[in-house]
Amino acid sequence: MELDTTNIISFVARESKSGKTTLIEGLIKELKQRNIKVSVIKHSKYSSEVQIDREGKDSWRFVQSGADRVMLFTDQFLYMYENKPAEINHIISLASQDAGIVIIEGFKEGPFKKIEVFRKGNNTTPLSVERPDENFIAIVSDTKIDCSIPCFFFDDIKGITDFLMGYISKH
Repeated sequence: MELDTTNIISFVARESKSGKTTLIEGLIKELKQRNIKVSVIKHSKYSSEVQIDREGKDSWRFVQSGADRVMLFTDQFLYMYENKPAEINHIISLASQDAGIVIIEGFKEGPFKKIEVFRKGNNTTPLSVERPDENFIAIVSDTKIDCSIPCFFFDDIKGITDFLMGYISKH
């Protein structure tokens, strides 16, 4: 089955502390004001960062006991843990259900359209300029970038959201 990536946008950066999370928080708020259902997938290459629950809590104990899947839910939330290698098609399938947009934080090497988050103080050249790729569709930066794709400043949340929704509707 072919993976539909029309409404999936990955926010990537060369390194941590670029502002991806803060930017995505702002975009989520703006998208929700526009009544758009948003799913977010956080990709981490460090398994030690991922924790379903705090040590000693029931769900943590189930995971430590070897459960294949643990679901923790409340009246408002559902958290799911699966003890198996991540399969991107499965993750996207879950995240895409009824979503107007799926935002991925990270996953530079993924097959998705990407918006690069760039801070001049962290590096001298954006990835999308250094290694041009058709999957880079825009840059969000703290400085003007001379490039062939749209460039936004961090505080232009409405402009970035307009761009995202326009891009998704055209494709």
